[in-house]
Amino acid sequence: MLSLAEDALALIAERQQPVFIDLPPTIEACCLEITTCPEVRFGTPRNPDQHAPMRIQGVEIFVPQGFPSTPKLLIRTRKFFGRKRLVLAGWKLV
Repeated sequence: MLSLAEDALALIAERQQPVFIDLPPTIEACCLEITTCPEVRFGTPRNPDQHAPMRIQGVEIFVPQGFPSTPKLLIRTRKFFGRKRLVLAGWKLV
């Protein structure tokens, strides 16, 4: 289940743009495979055929096809060098 924190809702309202979640990157080695946390970005995805539009808490979010829906995931903000950006909290390495 995907939800938005209050600080993320405020930043999205300020930017007035849709949000999309990148495809989760997978790192493969000789004997293991790890899927790392995807990035959350403003705008529309480059490959819209690989994403499904959803409306969560009044915000249009493009989510990758087959995105896991079982863990509780939260989109929130984090400051990096004084600039706010959106991040996905609650992701577990798979």
